[in-house]
Amino acid sequence: MLLNTLTLHTPQTTSEAAKLFKELEDSKVLAGGTFLLNSLKLLKTKGTRTPKNILSLAKVADLKGISSSGSNVTIKAMTTITEIFESQTITERFPILHTICRNISTTPIRNMASFGGNLTCRYTWTELPVAMMALDAHMYFMSPDGTGSVLSAEDFFKNNARSEYLFTHATISHDPLARLAYRRVRKMSEVDQPLLSLCVKTSFKGSQWSQTRVVINSGTAFAQRDYLLEEFLNGKTSGSNLGHEAMNHLTVAIYDTRSTEYKQHMFRVSLRGAIEDLCKSN
Repeated sequence: MLLNTLTLHTPQTTSEAAKLFKELEDSKVLAGGTFLLNSLKLLKTKGTRTPKNILSLAKVADLKGISSSGSNVTIKAMTTITEIFESQTITERFPILHTICRNISTTPIRNMASFGGNLTCRYTWTELPVAMMALDAHMYFMSPDGTGSVLSAEDFFKNNARSEYLFTHATISHDPLARLAYRRVRKMSEVDQPLLSLCVKTSFKGSQWSQTRVVINSGTAFAQRDYLLEEFLNGKTSGSNLGHEAMNHLTVAIYDTRSTEYKQHMFRVSLRGAIEDLCKSN
């Protein structure tokens, strides 16, 4: 299918890309392309107007790579899902990201799809947001004048995954005391798209839960934290009944709004299993 006429912009540097990101009107960003190209084809099929400008980041070399400094790990926006999956740094410090990247679609898609695309595409069901929020990641954006701004992953998704500036990278701080559990339920067998996903993180003080984060992605809204459940879990002692007791302390609207009975059930099964796994890990 031929797309409608458009202008393709291919900046070579991050500063050039940040300037175009702000200045171009009626534009979309092309990262790995796994979301955008299908979206453009769908828009044309429906007879809907497509953007006049496409800002490709493919040639911006300084937007690619993974690095570490002390306890902090930086993942740049154009790093592919495969590169994250294969990174020894990620596997050793954040095995939860290794697991999530393994679960994303197929090998050809992972070879193209980018870290920044998964976080900023504005599809509500993508896999990485729950982990980035659970890990308290910070996301960095560059303005046209080259200055930067930073948002926590949580604040970014509270703002409906919108920013007026170009996303360049994210940093995560490694906490050796932290324990994480991740759950994902497929929407259908034919298409490997999650129906729901969740991530629970806690740092044990002895056998007690502390600094707990429970992040839920319903697929119909951007990832969000269940503060009520976090409050219940903090200070609790790990035990065989904790997962069951926790189900009486949910922010019910997160799980039940726009959900079928099956999905509501799977949320609770998945969440209870994640909590029980963390109890066992302690």
